[in-house]
Amino acid sequence: MKLILKIHPFLFVFLISLFALIACEKQNDLSPQPIPETRSFYISFKQDTIPVTLSVTSARREMIGNFLTTAVDGKLPDSLLNKTSLVVRVTGDSTGSYSNTEIFASYTDSSGINYANVVSDTMNVVKITKLEKKKEGIVEGSFTIRVSNSTRTKTLILNNGKFSAVFDE
Repeated sequence: MKLILKIHPFLFVFLISLFALIACEKQNDLSPQPIPETRSFYISFKQDTIPVTLSVTSARREMIGNFLTTAVDGKLPDSLLNKTSLVVRVTGDSTGSYSNTEIFASYTDSSGINYANVVSDTMNVVKITKLEKKKEGIVEGSFTIRVSNSTRTKTLILNNGKFSAVFDE
């Protein structure tokens, strides 16, 4: 103890600092954390030849009568001015190709006119290529669907369709 007291004060501080430095564990080098992937969820298609992209999308299971369906829907964020929306339902809840009576589609154009598909239409096809059956899972796929107004006097073809949506399980 007498030896410590006789040591010059700066040397004493140096020795204490050295002991503290040796006693501390070395931390791992800081490494950048990966930035989470931001996904854009959408439904895009051509209404005959006019490109349409709807940005607010989700996917969910629904019961229609006795049928379990997977529904994917999209609309524009401002649905008051532009009423465009699309809901595509398939009878099932797995990846694969759906056609004819396995597809139910409802489309509203920008002026608010409602259209629906005819379930026996052999042109209609929806392919679900990815379906994560969990909350906030990803649902992706493609489609071609023919829809008509309620009097069947106007028909539109929604082709080259693609969708990416979040599953609301």
